[in-house]
Amino acid sequence: MLVNLQELLDLSDNSFASVIPSQLSGLSMLEVLNLSHNALKGSIPPSFQRMFSLLSIDVSFNKLEGSVPQSRLFEEAPIEWFMQNKQLCGVVRGLPPCDLTESGGRKKKPRAILLAIIPVVVSFLFITALLTLQCKRRKPKVECANELQQTKLFAIWNFHGGDMYRQIVDTTENFSDAHCIGFGSSGSVYRAQLPTCKIFAVKKIHTIEEDELFNREIDALMHIRHRNIVKLFGYCSATQGRFLLYEYMERGSLAASLRTKETAIELDWTRRLNIVQDVAHALSYMHHDCFAPIVHRDITSNNILLDLEFRACISDFGIAKILDVDGSNCTRLAGTKGYLAPELAYTTRVTEKCDIYSFGVLVLELFMGHHPGDFLSSLSSMDKKSTIPKYLLDTRLPLPKAEIANEIFKVISIAVRCIEPDPLHRPTMQDAIKVFSADEGPSNLDYLHTEIVIPACGFECS
Repeated sequence: MLVNLQELLDLSDNSFASVIPSQLSGLSMLEVLNLSHNALKGSIPPSFQRMFSLLSIDVSFNKLEGSVPQSRLFEEAPIEWFMQNKQLCGVVRGLPPCDLTESGGRKKKPRAILLAIIPVVVSFLFITALLTLQCKRRKPKVECANELQQTKLFAIWNFHGGDMYRQIVDTTENFSDAHCIGFGSSGSVYRAQLPTCKIFAVKKIHTIEEDELFNREIDALMHIRHRNIVKLFGYCSATQGRFLLYEYMERGSLAASLRTKETAIELDWTRRLNIVQDVAHALSYMHHDCFAPIVHRDITSNNILLDLEFRACISDFGIAKILDVDGSNCTRLAGTKGYLAPELAYTTRVTEKCDIYSFGVLVLELFMGHHPGDFLSSLSSMDKKSTIPKYLLDTRLPLPKAEIANEIFKVISIAVRCIEPDPLHRPTMQDAIKVFSADEGPSNLDYLHTEIVIPACGFECS
C-alpha cells in the first residue's frame, strides 16, 4: 500500500517462506527491491513486469522456480540477482530457457512441427535483418521510450571528461544561451537532452573561485535522498569545465510560476498547500533525519522547483552547511536578501532556525503571490492579534472555500511563527508538520476573519 515508496524496499535476510505477493507490483514508484536470502517459493509474479520504475530486483538465495517476467529490466538483469534458487528460467542471460512441456513432462518435439516452423523462422529472421540494415542506413531517430536509468542507489556518477562530457557539450551546443533555463548561486543552469532522450538539468560552474560551492553541493547531495530534494545524478570536475547533472523539473522554479498570472492560476490553493507540505517534509528530513543536520541557508522561491505534477523539490545546495553537533557552526553571511533570518545581522552562527525563518517567508510569498516585503516590515507596528487579512491571499485566485481556508489559516499561522525575531521562539520543522496534519478547529468558523497572533518584532524583520 506504500504507493509513494520510491528508493528502496529491503526485505533481505529474513525468514519469509511463502510465495512473493503479487501486490508488491503496486509499488509503482519503487526503484530497488531486495528479497534475497529468504526461503521464498513459487515463481516471480508476472505483474512485476509492470513495475516500470524498478531499477534493481534481487531474489537470490531463495527457493524460486519457473519463468521470470518478460520485461526490459529482466532481459538486461545480471545473473547475480537470481542465483541460488530452485529452478528459475527465462530471459535473464545465464538462466536456462523455459521449455514448453506436456502435462506428463515430455517435451513437444514432433518432427512435423519443427519442419513447419523452421522455414517461417528463417524467413522472419531474413526480413528482420533487411529492415534493420535499411534503418541503419538512415540517420537514426532517437528513441524516446521509457528508458530505465540503471542508476545504482545512492551512487553519483563521477565522470572527469570523456564521452559524457562531450555529450553534454554537444547537446547544449557548448552551453549556448539558447539552452539556458536559469541561474543558480554558483553557475548557470542548462536543459540537456541526451541521445537516449533522457533530459537533465546541467549546472555549469563559472569560475575556479566557486570550487568550494561546487564541492559543498556534491558533499551535501551525496548524503541525502528524498522525493522533495532535487536528485543529483552526476558531476564532472574535468579540466575542460565543471558541471553538475540534476533531474529535470519541467515547470521550473516556483518564483517563475508565481510571476505571471497564467501560471499563478494553475497554482490553485490545494496545489499551494501541497507545495508547502513538500518543502516542509524535505526540510524536516534535512534537519532531523540525516546523518548530521543539514542547513540549506537559501530557501527561496527561486530554489523551489516544480515538476509536471506540481511536486516541489528543494534545489541549489551551493551554500548548504552540514552542521557539526559539537562545533560552533560559524560561517560567513550567505543567502538571499529578503529571506535571511534577522539574527544573521549580528551573529555568524548558523542553525536550523535560519531555514525555518526562510520557510516562513516562502510560505507567505506562496499564498500572497509575491514576496511579503511590506508585510514583514510592518509586523513591528501591527497589533499582537490581528485578523488574517485578505491581502495575504493572492488576488489572482478566487477566495478559498471554508475547508481550504481552514488549512490555509493553519499554514499561515505557522508561517508567522516561523518569522519570529527570536530564533528560540520559532518552531522546528517537525512541529510545523504536526500542525499541518492536525485536524482541529470548528469547521463553521470564518477563517478569513479569524484572529491570528502576530509576533512582536524587537528589531527590523526584513
